[in-house]
Amino acid sequence: MIMEFNKIYEGLEKNEKWAWKMILDHYSSRIYSYILNFSGNRQFAEEGTQEVFFRMFKNIKRIKGKREDFEKYLYTIARNYSIDNYRKNKNINIIEDKDYLIPKWDPDFETKDLVWRGINQLEKEDRELIILREIEGYSYEEISNLLDIPMGTVKSRINRVRLKLAEIIKSLQGRKQ
Repeated sequence: MIMEFNKIYEGLEKNEKWAWKMILDHYSSRIYSYILNFSGNRQFAEEGTQEVFFRMFKNIKRIKGKREDFEKYLYTIARNYSIDNYRKNKNINIIEDKDYLIPKWDPDFETKDLVWRGINQLEKEDRELIILREIEGYSYEEISNLLDIPMGTVKSRINRVRLKLAEIIKSLQGRKQ
C-alpha cells in the first residue's frame, strides 16, 4: 500500500469510502486466493471473501491500528471460515478444479493434478501450511505472524508436511502404474 497504514486505518474507523476501497483493492484478491486454495471451490471463496470483509467492517473498532494486527485479523477470519467449511464437508474432496490452482512453479497438468490430489489428503492444518508457503508464497516469518506460531515451529512443520506430501504423492504414483 502506498499510503501509510495508520492513515488508512483512521479512515476505516471513520467509515471513509476511500479507505475501504484501498483495503478491498489491496486485500480482496489475497483473501480470495487463500480461501480458494484452502477449499478448492470458487463459489465458496467468493462468499468467504465477502464474509471476511463484512466481519471486518462490523468489528473494525476492535482491531488494533497496526498493519500486522489487521492482516492477522483478516487471515484469522478467512482461516476460521475455511476450517468451518472443511468440518462441514469432511468426506468431500476439497479440491474440485485444479486448473486454476497454479502454484509459483508451473508443472504440467498431470503433475499438478497429482500434487493437488496429495494436498487434498493432508490434514487441514498441514494443508494450510503448505498452501501458504508453496502456493501463496508467504515467508516463514509471515506464516508465523499470521498463524501466531513460533517461526521455528513453522519451519519444522512445513518440512514435515513436505515429507508427508512427498510420501503421499509417491503412493499415488504407485497406484497409477
